[in-house]
Amino acid sequence: MKVGIIGLGNIGKMLAERFAEFLSSSDIIVFDLRKINGKKYSRANSVQETVDKSDIVFLCVRPQDIKSLFAEIKQKNKIFVTAIAAIYENTYYEKLGRIKLIRIIPSMLNKIGGPILLLAGKYTNKFDQNKVKTLLAKIGNIHEIKESEIDAYTHLSSCLPAIVAEFLKLYTSSLMEEKKINKQKASEVLNEMLEIFVPLLKKEGFKVIPQVCTKGGVTEQGIKIMERYKNSFFKDLTSSLLKKMSEARKQYGK
Repeated sequence: MKVGIIGLGNIGKMLAERFAEFLSSSDIIVFDLRKINGKKYSRANSVQETVDKSDIVFLCVRPQDIKSLFAEIKQKNKIFVTAIAAIYENTYYEKLGRIKLIRIIPSMLNKIGGPILLLAGKYTNKFDQNKVKTLLAKIGNIHEIKESEIDAYTHLSSCLPAIVAEFLKLYTSSLMEEKKINKQKASEVLNEMLEIFVPLLKKEGFKVIPQVCTKGGVTEQGIKIMERYKNSFFKDLTSSLLKKMSEARKQYGK
């Protein structure tokens, strides 16, 4: 099986490098307008060459580049897998006809593992769906979702890792500024905490909050601060992300 990847941004490059763990360089064909370095995959000279040489074609360009990409695709009897969350399914059919289409929402977590959201198109049979699922199952866990669920699950699987990382960065920076603690030691302690906390959270769920947060204790004060801002900061955060997704769809096509 030969896999083509059009667009080597963060997601496209991540997919190429993960596929290179179990596919030969001749079985991974990539195309990007920028200079591509690396021996893990083969370089195509155009979008159409990538499509021609591949059995499964991953579309990993930016939403603003999708229209020009549609214009370059001539051969359409391949399996197309799009990682562009902002574009609705019908847009692909309007531009490319009744193609075999699968939409996925990967994330940078897939460098190691983690969830991959998947929506199979209405013209994609079970045999072709299973080809893509088998491929992706080697780099992450497949979660099939509905069109109406895509925004919420995208934010949980794809956006939230960066948001959580930013929260930890800002919180740690604030502590270091307040108490003048060593940056390297703070990073070591934080990383060790996360190594234990993530499996514990998976096991216990949100029950870890009352388990850690004793009544009248220091942690309870932090929880109260977060509760105070849940209808301003957190609601504004989720609403703004959903609004941004909606704006992107309006701009780049439904």
